[in-house]
Amino acid sequence: MVTAHVNAKDDRWRFEFTQPQGGASIIIVRVDHGTSWLILSKRRQYMEVPITSDHRLVVSEGMEGEVSRELVGEETLNGFPTELFEVTVKEDSDTRQYYRWVTKAQRFPLKTVSKQGEWSEEFRRVIFTEQSPFLFELPRRLDPATPPANMQPTSNHQ
Repeated sequence: MVTAHVNAKDDRWRFEFTQPQGGASIIIVRVDHGTSWLILSKRRQYMEVPITSDHRLVVSEGMEGEVSRELVGEETLNGFPTELFEVTVKEDSDTRQYYRWVTKAQRFPLKTVSKQGEWSEEFRRVIFTEQSPFLFELPRRLDPATPPANMQPTSNHQ
């Protein structure tokens, strides 16, 4: 389980979380720039890293590969009136089914659970407010970090 403070606006996200022994870390994802920044606050450094599937934040009602959706009912979840759907998704050659709770007003997916129970995602303590654009910028007071040797490009000398 990962616990993080998340800010999101359109195609940009900011995840703030703590790591054992590492202090606070921040990942700012900028899809519009095609990159993300890992900020190591304790060392006042950052690394530019490619956007990975772990960095993707799904904030839309629909699911990638969705082929069908059936309304199961209505429920209040984390204080929000939601609609509960059973969603069928095509992933490669597999078909998978999920339950998804979507807020009525914002159409935001608060919770998604695989029907088999092996995977889930839930947003708690959600507040819908306007986001400052500065949350999604790289702070100027940081220095670039040197990536570990296994992340550095290698050259092929002959």
